[in-house]
Amino acid sequence: MRRPVVWALSLSLFALAPRALAQDDAPPAAPVLTPPRLIEAPPVTLPEGAEPLPEDASVELTLLIAPDGTVSEVSVATPLREDIDALVLAAAQGMRFEPATRDGEPIPARVRFRYRITPPAPPPVEPSGEGEGEEEAEATREEPPSVASFETEAAEELGVVAQVERPEPGAATRITLEAEELTTVPGTFGEPLRVVATLPGVVRSPFGLGFFLVRGANFQNTGFFVDGFPVPLLYHLGAGPAVISNRFVSRLNFYPGGYPVSLGRYSAGVIALETSPPPADSIRGEASIDLFRAEALIVVPFDDGRGSVAAAFRRSYYELLLPLVLEGLHLEYTDYQVRADYRPDSRLSLSLFFFGSDDRLDQSGTFGGGMASAGTQTSFGYDFQRLIGRIDMRLGERTRLSVAGMIGRDGTGFTNAMPGTDGLRFALTNSYFAIRADAQVPWSDELQTNFGVDINAIVFDVDATAFVPNGLGRYPSPLFTPSAAEVGQRAVRALGAVYLEQIFRLGPVELSAAGRFDYMRYGEVSEVFPDPRGVVRWQVVPELLLKAATGLFTQPPSAFQTGRIGTPNLPPTRAWQSSVGAEVMLPERIEVHPTFFYSQMFDISRQTNQIVDTPDGPRRQFFVADEEGRAYGLELLVRRRIEEGLYGWLSYTLSRSERRRDGQAWEAFAFDQTHTLNFALSYAIDGWRFGVAFQLSTGRPTDTLVSTIYDADADSFSARFLPRGDRLAPFHRLDVRIDRDFDIGPIRGSVYLDVQNVYNAANNEGILYSYDFTQTASVPGLPILPTIGIRGAIQ
Repeated sequence: MRRPVVWALSLSLFALAPRALAQDDAPPAAPVLTPPRLIEAPPVTLPEGAEPLPEDASVELTLLIAPDGTVSEVSVATPLREDIDALVLAAAQGMRFEPATRDGEPIPARVRFRYRITPPAPPPVEPSGEGEGEEEAEATREEPPSVASFETEAAEELGVVAQVERPEPGAATRITLEAEELTTVPGTFGEPLRVVATLPGVVRSPFGLGFFLVRGANFQNTGFFVDGFPVPLLYHLGAGPAVISNRFVSRLNFYPGGYPVSLGRYSAGVIALETSPPPADSIRGEASIDLFRAEALIVVPFDDGRGSVAAAFRRSYYELLLPLVLEGLHLEYTDYQVRADYRPDSRLSLSLFFFGSDDRLDQSGTFGGGMASAGTQTSFGYDFQRLIGRIDMRLGERTRLSVAGMIGRDGTGFTNAMPGTDGLRFALTNSYFAIRADAQVPWSDELQTNFGVDINAIVFDVDATAFVPNGLGRYPSPLFTPSAAEVGQRAVRALGAVYLEQIFRLGPVELSAAGRFDYMRYGEVSEVFPDPRGVVRWQVVPELLLKAATGLFTQPPSAFQTGRIGTPNLPPTRAWQSSVGAEVMLPERIEVHPTFFYSQMFDISRQTNQIVDTPDGPRRQFFVADEEGRAYGLELLVRRRIEEGLYGWLSYTLSRSERRRDGQAWEAFAFDQTHTLNFALSYAIDGWRFGVAFQLSTGRPTDTLVSTIYDADADSFSARFLPRGDRLAPFHRLDVRIDRDFDIGPIRGSVYLDVQNVYNAANNEGILYSYDFTQTASVPGLPILPTIGIRGAIQ
């Protein structure tokens, strides 16, 4: 039964799926898919003097098999050793298959393929004269090549490209970036995490900070994960790089909404990094230096390549350059990583990953063209460390189990001093302990179960000073003379979750029904919060996949909001997210991904200073969760995957994000941006790579000044604003990047020029007012920012 595509796209798939499976109470005939079958493959011959291989050695490949049975595209999915990988890649180009078919017709298929390499057995040596037999045996050993045996992985990876490339069943939308897409996008300075800001669903953050505004939610509602564990920050301050060297990042998964049930405790999107050891079959060193920072990395393999130890270090030198441009501004950052991996066999892998980061920002003097008072001083510092241990096991043929643990700490410090007031100080130290276990059990090609546990314990220690408000029932003083008092507290938070996901594959339709149950204990809250989630996909034709998802997502408030000076019974923020979309595969590796989304947000907390009655009498309440929000819109991604050195994408987000409380009228969210457009294109030829990127977005809302009042008692001015009455001017920026590879003896690397904001667009990031509100000054965005760098590796 075939329906017009336009009609199909306009309906929810939850309604379509039953119709796809039933017509006159009889199921339609599902298309018959036949996987490709290997016919022949060239042998792999190890060169003379090659290092010995471990037992059960293999290289896992990703093959694109054309309808004529030839291999049109091949890449290494799981490397073994650089020299062996190169031999296997060359051999794979000559493999010939019986092609995959759909209802008897040949179709292209992408498969995961394990190329096993078995060293040849020494031939028997016939008795002969002294010396003669020895030479004859030696010659015989050189002749036989290594024997290659093959096996394909899970059957669900066989079939048309549209089926293979889709994300995991429990995710509504996942955008995965790999290889050059992570490190050569113009304007990102080679940092994988900054690429996320160019993807659909993400609106621009001020100054390009390392936080993300995803589908109408606030900064803190999008979570960052490294190997399944949350981290508070992925970027350094001041448009800095990621806090983890991109040599440890194997894959970046961005979920703008409807993220997998194995992750949780964030009410918007998720950015998840998967890390791995840098590849090396011998001791390898790398170094990189540009105008703002320097970094180095070393990798030492051991036990014939079964294991490796790697370390990286990076340090900025902003503090030497910024005073030349902005007097009184000091910025510096450092990050470091150490990783050990060991794979005793193909079924077991062990890893230990330690990483940390340290940022410092100090500002003094004037800012904003004199709008801020001289003598104002502000400093901010942030550092964190994490240690993650992980064991991955393959049980039987298809069952996978992963057990991991994490310990870590964060330290945040903030000081502020203004003329005529006591200085403020805030120091927060967090200690983390976490463990998780995840299992995937494919019972058959039609049925799979995923389940796991996710436990976190956090200890928060606050040491701060704060302005003391007027006592309850006391008249305010005629002069504003605030004084600061010491504030200290310790809080413990326990978070534990179990999740279960059941996947059903019914011909062209795939259903994922999942539930996550989060127990949260903090302040006066001790409760289990269930998060039901569901995803459905329908492969209408090989080139068209329709999908829909809906689910509930829960995020606890911050520790500061529920501490002694906060609101102990503050509920978590919850969001019900829904989306419907399509994945269209076109020729030339072009994909089109349209998605409509709607998110309803509940119990959003906000700062207040209201007085409430309690059993102990009236008291101030500094936080209250009485706000609700909604966001809706369209996301469009047109992407050309890497092929023959060319990749690129066009992303567009049309969205509206609003907030209200107490049943009042909806008003635009502070960071609402109606239109966000990003374009990136990069092409490599003859050792050169040229790239260009462009960004255009609507300005965010601002409050409009209505009137001012002079307070003679306080000798100060106050103003009345119309909330969200105006918008900043649209933002626009053009970036370019040029890379040139080089190979000098044992040193291989590249030189690059990356220029952000090529035409030096004077973008406005905000408005500053003078003390009497009679003058304004724009907060300027980042100017043209060129960087020249060189990266080299020696092995």
